[in-house]
Amino acid sequence: MKKVMDGLKNMQSRLDTLIAPGTESYIDQFDRLRDRLPGHQIDWINDQRTKSLARFGRVGFPTSRDEDWKYTSVREITGKRFAVESGPDDDGQTVDLSPFAIEGLESHRLVFVDGVFHPRLSGIGESGGPDREFCVESFASALERAPGYVESLLGSVIQDNGHGFTALNNAMYRDGVILTFAADAKVPGPIEIIHYGRAQLSISQPRNLIVCGPRSRGQIIERYVSGNTHNTLSNGVTEVLLEDGASLDYYLVQNQSSAAYQVCGIWVKQSPRSRFSCQTITLGGALVRNDLQVNLDGPEAHCDMLGVYSLAGRQHADNHTTVIHAAENCSSREIYKGVLDQRARAVFHGRVRVDEGAQKTDAAQSNNTLLLSRNAEIDTKPQLEIYADDVKCSHGVTVGQIDEKSLFYLRTRGIGEREARALLTCAFVNDVLSEVKIEPLRRYLELILRRQLVNAGI
Repeated sequence: MKKVMDGLKNMQSRLDTLIAPGTESYIDQFDRLRDRLPGHQIDWINDQRTKSLARFGRVGFPTSRDEDWKYTSVREITGKRFAVESGPDDDGQTVDLSPFAIEGLESHRLVFVDGVFHPRLSGIGESGGPDREFCVESFASALERAPGYVESLLGSVIQDNGHGFTALNNAMYRDGVILTFAADAKVPGPIEIIHYGRAQLSISQPRNLIVCGPRSRGQIIERYVSGNTHNTLSNGVTEVLLEDGASLDYYLVQNQSSAAYQVCGIWVKQSPRSRFSCQTITLGGALVRNDLQVNLDGPEAHCDMLGVYSLAGRQHADNHTTVIHAAENCSSREIYKGVLDQRARAVFHGRVRVDEGAQKTDAAQSNNTLLLSRNAEIDTKPQLEIYADDVKCSHGVTVGQIDEKSLFYLRTRGIGEREARALLTCAFVNDVLSEVKIEPLRRYLELILRRQLVNAGI
């Protein structure tokens, strides 16, 4: 242990002369917190954290010079000093999640407040313990209980080191979820993960690890919410491993205040005959960046990547997706739809790569955006890289406005202009929302979206 600590100090001294702009405060925080981070007594954890911190100090935060961040500036994030909070109150009396309740939803729930697991607000059913159909626990708890299991999987799905935000998470994550579905498990009800940002200028860095055993079936809802106007930053990393024949429906719901910032990275590895469906619904936040990479590594694997983003004011959402077809007879379907009003801005970059030998690939991708204001803007870039010759791949992009003939038709039926515009806008994204299989969640999302559109005077 002393050897590791001495190495950290030496690393710190070297970083002092090499660190990239904007990273100093986080490196200082690491130096103060390293003895309180989960797994600090485990050599391999300390080694990973040290290497990740060195990378973060070297590459820093992404800038417009990085091609993948050309249209997304993080200056509002780097210009603030976000700090790690000590954690939630034990009694939970100061945390009120009732405004974010989903009516009729029965779930196994884990709640994190400012990045730390809150057991009093959480509830896991009987089938959620060790040796049951699924095992779910906080990341910090799993490191204490089964460090060898975590070591065998952590970082196994991420294909590269990613950008500076990923490196920062690798170095300073404090908590998150480790979820394992047993072979042939069919879990009753979804697992719901709620991240609640509360403290001013706080940063939370959840780290999730999800393992779906052979032929298992599961549903996950991960929600990011905030009930105030404080500046908060969420910087999450999730790794998903689907074994032979496994199936997972994953819903990422981002509905934070207009002062909240979020960077979210999801890496997925699929084995033969597995099925993965990811729906990303972005309904709030000052700046939201989503990186989703799916590797189809086994024959006959399939993934659906669906997304809805609805923004107004000066909100900004950036969706970067990558599908890598590495095996034959795999298929992927990607549909992202957006609604932008006022001075909102969105970025979509969808990349599909078909490796040599991935014959019989079937890949479809589309990004459609509705602009409700002259000042709204979308930068969209579909991308195909094909290195096999027996494939079926397509992509398409549309950008438009509300159809005036349809609007006139509704108005002649006695519907007010504001309500008519909201109805047409909701219909535009309905083909994506209609694929939400959890009915209470679908009703909840439709209600929020319609309320946003009506209140905005669309």
